[in-house]
Formats: sequence, structure tokens, C-alpha cells
Amino acid sequence: MNSGSLSKSEAEVSRLVKDIIQADDFNPRELDRFSVRRSLRALDLSRENATATSPDDWQETDITLDIPSKSADKPRSFNVHRFHYRPLVGVIRSAFADVQVNAFHLLPFKCLWKDPLDDHQERVFDELYTSNSWLKAQDNLQRQPKETGCTLERVIAGLMFLSDATHLANFGTAKAWPLYLYFSNLTKYAHSAPQSGACQLVGFLPSVSYYDLPQMSKSAIVAIQAHCRWDLFHLCWRHLLDAEFLNAYWHGIVLQCPDGVLRRVYPRIFTYSADYPEKVLIATIKDMGFCPCPCCLTPKASFHLLGLFRDMRNCINHLRTYCLAGVTRAHTFIYEFGNTVDGSKNAFAEKLGPLGFNTFCMLVVDFMHECELCTWKALFTHLIHLLYALPGGDRLVANLDNRSVHSHRPPC
Repeated sequence: MNSGSLSKSEAEVSRLVKDIIQADDFNPRELDRFSVRRSLRALDLSRENATATSPDDWQETDITLDIPSKSADKPRSFNVHRFHYRPLVGVIRSAFADVQVNAFHLLPFKCLWKDPLDDHQERVFDELYTSNSWLKAQDNLQRQPKETGCTLERVIAGLMFLSDATHLANFGTAKAWPLYLYFSNLTKYAHSAPQSGACQLVGFLPSVSYYDLPQMSKSAIVAIQAHCRWDLFHLCWRHLLDAEFLNAYWHGIVLQCPDGVLRRVYPRIFTYSADYPEKVLIATIKDMGFCPCPCCLTPKASFHLLGLFRDMRNCINHLRTYCLAGVTRAHTFIYEFGNTVDGSKNAFAEKLGPLGFNTFCMLVVDFMHECELCTWKALFTHLIHLLYALPGGDRLVANLDNRSVHSHRPPC
């Protein structure tokens, strides 16, 4: 019902016969006593009786939140039901068993462009597997001690995550928070193809609202709700970054590649794309606080220097670092003394930090949310119109262009 094109033509009927009915693993006995109405009803009632099964290694678990309280000796527990997700190692195994793995780039390289006139060369940054980050990660992997008795070639499976909380209807409160995964071993042109199947659905992150939480005073509900949103997000990621994934991150997974050669594959998280409110959750920082950037400690008072060399120098010299001791001390104030401190422990820093992973470097610019769909694009267009209206407007716009050319994100 949900495969192929929306219009069921002769080609779709032929596809049904050849790809499904005549498939080697198709068993017509499994359709005995099949009823579409009964199957759809089982899906509708699955929330109540849990009779529907989840295909393709999907798992379901409940998340327990600890809600701090000044009146109680211990924090109150609150359960968030039905976190649906796929284990990351299972997703990696499934991707390397797919036909698309034939187009994977397993080793990074430098892409160079040679001028046909004077033969000078320039570095081209067009894919993640041609970036300095991947070359550095591959170099660090080769320096890592080999597994005992293993002589297999060691390669990287580049992971790029994407999440976006979405309203499902124009009316009502129905919403979903899907988490997607792209493999950066594949070219960006395959990622952008609508029917390439390059996007892996990893899970659906749950959310908590004011009406879900236990009754408490109005003065504390705002801070408690913000704290629970942070805590719930990172508790979900603690389930995703399980012991199996951490073992694969350090020791690798032996997988058969499309050329028939066994290799030891090491997953590495390179990017996480999200809008600013979700970056606040990922980086565990305060929304529009004193230093609102999720990557550096630039204060809001210095935002007018954006694009200048001085601004870039300050960004590089004041990159964010995760202070585990300070966060642990803050949690003591939250849960033992009942202080309403906004924040939570960072799952990425706790799980992957000891393995050399930097949480803040994976947060990249999301052009769709931060430029195209938000008010920044309209505001920037209006400011350019104002520059053109001033005396010497062409010179002012050219000066602005010169500032934007030298503006780039600080390297990690």
C-alpha cells in the first residue's frame, strides 16, 4: 500500500508480481486468513493491548525521569512510555548489508582541482570523506592499538544524525520527533535524491509537556519542565549509545564489504543537524543565555562583531568544553537540595567523552531552519536594502560581502 509511486499503474502491478509474489522468500501460506481491516484495527489498538509487532529490529522501552522536589527526601519518579528506537549497531549492520553499500567510500582522501592554464592546485571540500575531520579520524584510528590477533583493515562508518520535532496536523496537538541517520560514506548527491533510501529512521524521541508532569506549584513548573526536557532527551540517547555501540566505537565491528573482503568497521559521529532549540538540548546550554552559541563562549554583547577576524579569533580561543565535575555538583544541588537548576547531564559527553569525542564540534549549521525558514533570511534581506538606500550603498554592501567571505566556523 505504501510502496512505489502514489498512482498504481501497470508498472506497479508488475512490480508487485515480480518483486514480491515471485520472490524466493515469499510464502503464500503466510497470507492465510489475512484481513486488511483486522490488521489495521490491530495497529490502532496497539497502544492499549501491545499486540502489534515491530519489524526490522525496532525496540520499545520506557524512560524514567527523576523529578526533583524540595518537599520530598528523594526525587519523584515519572515514567514516559513507549520510546521506539533501533539499536545503532543494528542500523550499521543493516546498511552494510544493503545494495547501496556498493557506493560507500571507506577511505578518506583529499580532492584537488588543477587549473588547466597555470597547473596550480586547489583543495576542494565537497564531501565529508574529503574533509580534514575524516582524515584526522582515520589517522587517529590507525594509531589506535589493533585488536588482539586481528589483521583486518580498519575503516570508518561516518554517522550524520538529524532530528526535528514536527507537528503532524494544522489543528490539534499531534506531533512526532523523528531521529534520522545518514551515512557520510555515501555522496551527498545520493543523500539528496528523494527516492534513494539513504535516510535511516533510527527512532522517535518522546516529549513531555506541562500536562504530563505531576501537579506542582506554578513557580516551579517552568524550571522543572525545562529540566525534564533536557533529561528526557539525554536519557533517550543513553539508550541509543548502549554498551554494544560503545564497544563497536572502540573495538569496531567485523563486517563484509561489497568487494567480499572482511573489514573492521568503526562508527564515528561527525555531525548532528538540528534547529537552535534542539541544539540547546544537545549541548545542554541555556536557551538564549549569556553565551547562546552551542559551539563557543562568545557573549551576546559581542554579536555585532560577527564576521570579523577578531570574532573568529575569539571563537577559536573560547571553544566550549564539557565540565563533568561542575555538572555533577549541579545535579547534587538539584536532587538532594531541591534547587531548580536548568540543565542535565550530557549523554554524548558522558558516554563518548572518555573515547575522545567532542560533543560541541558535531553541531553544524542547519541552513533550512536557521536561514531559509526562520526570520533571519527576511531580516538580512531587509538590512541589505537599507544598506543600498544609504549614501555609498554599493560600497557598504561590498564591504559586507568581504566580511562574509572570511567568516567560517572554527575548526575542531
